[in-house]
Amino acid sequence: MKHLLFVVLENKPATRDVIHELSKQGFNGTILSSTSVHNFMLDEEEDVPSFFSLAHISENKFVHNTTLYFILEEEKMKEVQQIIRDITANFTKVKGGMFKTPIESFEGSF
Repeated sequence: MKHLLFVVLENKPATRDVIHELSKQGFNGTILSSTSVHNFMLDEEEDVPSFFSLAHISENKFVHNTTLYFILEEEKMKEVQQIIRDITANFTKVKGGMFKTPIESFEGSF
């Protein structure tokens, strides 16, 4: 059975190390730039626009985190999670977290 692993990490040098190591080990996933609601609101207080538009996102104004997601077989999940734990020192070196959920149905070529 395949699982979906979500990982959210602060943008720190170790985050790049996680991505490089996972790639080196042959794992592929998707990377998204993201921000927390807290940081979004802090940014909003500094520059309050009269309306919100997609231009705010394209300016990378709110990017504080990197969100990764992977579709993996169960036996590969533990390996990916351990790489992330090792490089982030169990999320003490880089703030963040991860969770997984089973995928009931999947089609595609990930």
